[in-house]
Amino acid sequence: MPRRQIHAWQEAVDDIGLRATGSRSHHTYVDRLAERMQQVGIRHVHTDPVPLKQWAPSDWQLDVIGGQEAGKVKVSWYVPYSGDTSPQAITAPLSLLPLKGTIGLVTVTPPSLPYALLDIVDWDAPLQPQHPADYNPLATYDRAWFAGSTVAGQLDRFKKAGALGVVIVLNLPEEAARGQYLPYDGILRDLPSLIVDRDTGKQLTKVALQGGKVRLRLQARVKQITTPNLYGIIPGASDELVMIQSHTDGTNGLEENGPEAILAMAQYLARIPRHELPRSILIVMSTGHMSGHAMGTEAFLRRHTDGLVARTAAAISLEHLGARPWLPDSNGDFRLADGYETALCFSSPHREVIKVARRAQERSQVDSNRVLRPFMPDTISGESPNGFWWPGDGEGLWRVSALPSLQYISGPAYLLSAGKPVMDFIDTAAVRRQAIAFTDAALELTRIPRAELNTRRPDDPGNIPTLPL
Repeated sequence: MPRRQIHAWQEAVDDIGLRATGSRSHHTYVDRLAERMQQVGIRHVHTDPVPLKQWAPSDWQLDVIGGQEAGKVKVSWYVPYSGDTSPQAITAPLSLLPLKGTIGLVTVTPPSLPYALLDIVDWDAPLQPQHPADYNPLATYDRAWFAGSTVAGQLDRFKKAGALGVVIVLNLPEEAARGQYLPYDGILRDLPSLIVDRDTGKQLTKVALQGGKVRLRLQARVKQITTPNLYGIIPGASDELVMIQSHTDGTNGLEENGPEAILAMAQYLARIPRHELPRSILIVMSTGHMSGHAMGTEAFLRRHTDGLVARTAAAISLEHLGARPWLPDSNGDFRLADGYETALCFSSPHREVIKVARRAQERSQVDSNRVLRPFMPDTISGESPNGFWWPGDGEGLWRVSALPSLQYISGPAYLLSAGKPVMDFIDTAAVRRQAIAFTDAALELTRIPRAELNTRRPDDPGNIPTLPL
């Protein structure tokens, strides 16, 4: 896995920019990816069509009508899947409150949490994770992408009140607010919405307080399409499988560069003599992450429940490799910082998978060696075998299919910056180390007996009996 190869692949995906789900750029990338999968030695490459109600924007603009602030407003981005105004646009009073017949203005600050909370949900807390000497557990983790659920909640609030549209003010400077592709839940809300930065938000707040009007235009079309999941196999000594998965759509060269690392891994794995590979390797490149979180991954798992998934002994999901931190300095301006972006592994409650994940983190030498529990209560689907799931495209591996599985993921401030060139933000030497570490992890998972892989930790919540009320 020469670094120059990984670097060149990373440059190529960075040049594409936004790969919105089902877009021409996305499907062109998938077509080329299928060819490259075969070139590195993956066999039986297939696609599965996944239905998608695609929302595709073509034009957007915001203007203040009348008054001292009259004129075109600097817009940071649109809210995906929010709605369509038609060419005529919407002109209405700008309101700080959710009121019928108005265009709402609401400020959203990305939530923050102390790093100590990440440490608490580590599978081996308090003995793990291990941190550098200067680590401060009370420092806070706050990133732009973290605002997605808050934005979604505000959109639903204004929609319920009868607002005609919404302007989301991200409490971030212009360079950090630009292109923020959130929320990406794929929910069609019929509430055309745009995003502005905090300085623009201050100007618009004056307009709202003075009873001013704005004109909002967001033209988009909705079309029923299919978008492909892509998968293939590296044959081993048995029909049992270890799955390696990522997604193909994304906002920039980091979101998502998982397929590029997986190609490098496959290039190595495909050259191992078949009899020396105890289990075959299933490579899955999913669609639909940017239009419904793990939509494509979940579609794959459900479609192949009785076939490929039933044969899968363990699984690995990889997202956002080699990320460097981009953080505000003392003046609030965002700058590249030393070291690596906060990164972690999630793991299902399986004893051996947790060990494999920890070793991979330590071999990668990228951030701390965190391996976290699924910590989000499964209050919607109710499918999770122990009642919890984790954020990320690979969460369905555990929640839907109960597979012994792990997911690597990072989330820098530029993660959802649509079209942002990020080559300077990615350390391809670190991507190479991570690709090697997770190749080792995959090989470990091919060797561990299935009965051991399926053994859960005694502190798995699913092992604790429910007490009668």
